[in-house]
Amino acid sequence: MRTILIAITALLSCTAAQATPLPAADKAALTKGTNDSCLENQVKDAANKAMTVGQLQTYCDCYAKAFAEIMSVEDLDKNKDGLTSEVNKKAGEFSQKCAATTLKK
Repeated sequence: MRTILIAITALLSCTAAQATPLPAADKAALTKGTNDSCLENQVKDAANKAMTVGQLQTYCDCYAKAFAEIMSVEDLDKNKDGLTSEVNKKAGEFSQKCAATTLKK
């Protein structure tokens, strides 16, 4: 029984590690769409009134690139109706990093 559990665990870890990277064109489209949407939302957010459009562009560029980097073909399918908790957590992490980087400039 223990051997079966070890084999299943090993198989699952290999499957998760073999996510299909996005083709360059899809990654570019995802980056552009995310960046455009981000900038539109950030400009409208009253909490960002003190920030320049340049700062918001820098933040959104950072965010969009990081978001496209973590996404795989499988992730796009899983997240088409809304972000999964796993992707949402990662997005929150690099959002904070991008915000901190943007505020330093």
